[in-house]
Amino acid sequence: MHVIASFEHSIYLELAITALEEAGIPKEHIYAVSLQGRPNKPKMFDTIHRSDGVSLFDAGTALATALTVIGSSYGFILKGGAILWGFIGAVVGFTIGVLIDIAHKKRKKANLLPSRDKMTEVIVLVACEKEETKHIQAVFWEHHAFGVAICE
Repeated sequence: MHVIASFEHSIYLELAITALEEAGIPKEHIYAVSLQGRPNKPKMFDTIHRSDGVSLFDAGTALATALTVIGSSYGFILKGGAILWGFIGAVVGFTIGVLIDIAHKKRKKANLLPSRDKMTEVIVLVACEKEETKHIQAVFWEHHAFGVAICE
């Protein structure tokens, strides 16, 4: 039998492993593996197959639409015509929107930097007898495991 748990890098992980050793589980039957973090930066543009939920074009398209309508409306009065001023409004609105999204994303990233420095999770695997699984599972839950699974 195997009992698998995931933990955050913390003192609770060390306490859980120590509690297992004190309960009679040999060190050779306890495996702890730290997961690696994402090796590359998130991509700037989304594709149809992958999206991270962050888009730089939302505010740009909204402002481009709004300024196109305003530019076209005033284009009937201004020299150059409605089409030219509508196009100018679209370009200006899209540019302002993308700049707002980029500034917002940078500010959000700056606010998240301290939490991004956290270590990743640690997976702990314990090889044991069927009778020991309930005790090991209880030890993991007592020491704040994120999740626990029992495999035969």
